Amino acid sequence: MNLQQTQLQIYQFKQQMTLTLNDPKSVKLQVKNINLIQKQLRAIKKEVNLAIKLINQQAAQTTPDSFISVGLDLFGKRKLAGQLRQSTRRAIQSEKISLRQPYMDVKDYIDQVILEGDKLKLQAERYLSDF
Repeated sequence: MNLQQTQLQIYQFKQQMTLTLNDPKSVKLQVKNINLIQKQLRAIKKEVNLAIKLINQQAAQTTPDSFISVGLDLFGKRKLAGQLRQSTRRAIQSEKISLRQPYMDVKDYIDQVILEGDKLKLQAERYLSDF
């Protein structure tokens, strides 16, 4: 998944999501368009969530126990071995967070655009209720 292309695609969807309150028939059509865009955004969000899950799985598969910590454990240096394992786990967690962050930002952007679409639909609903 290319994040730049995904962000560009989301931006284009955001630009397409407009509402002009001129006549009820047109407004209904625009609401349908907004619904379609929101469905597409939700599909993109599923892909982003899948990429995040993949990052989490890859981080979980790396084993924090190294040969050095096991050796230290065998020779009675449990405290030192525990510290080594803890620092390894922290490094893995830090790497996971840094790899995941761009995807989390894209996910937040998608949520923001979907929310804007909901606001437009509420405006359209108010407009249509006046007719």
